[in-house]
Amino acid sequence: MEKQATKKIITLSFLAAALLTYVVVNVLFKSFAGAFGPVQRLYSVDLVSHGLPVVLAALVYGVLQFNARVVAWAEDVIIEVSKVVWPSQKDTVAMTMVVCVFVVVASLLLIVIDFVAHHLVQLIIQ
Repeated sequence: MEKQATKKIITLSFLAAALLTYVVVNVLFKSFAGAFGPVQRLYSVDLVSHGLPVVLAALVYGVLQFNARVVAWAEDVIIEVSKVVWPSQKDTVAMTMVVCVFVVVASLLLIVIDFVAHHLVQLIIQ
């Protein structure tokens, strides 16, 4: 894979991690604000309620993007994923059908076992 494309994928991945951090911190902050008074007082300050998730997300992005070891690890991950041989659409559809058939068969087997067990217990009780 081209080096420039790898860098773009890594940057987008780190941006996605930062966005996820923003969402999680925002949701947790709102939840804790509803449960704890001191957190509610902090949450009522706009600079804190909007700024804290943004600052933490930027911090996560910065730590990921500018840490040479993390970037090297991400490049290794991309190289390994590019080596994966993905199944064709035909193979994927066939395997999906096999899984669906086995789920139906297992469900029917469990229904039969449950029915028999139910009647056996009823006979024992009477």
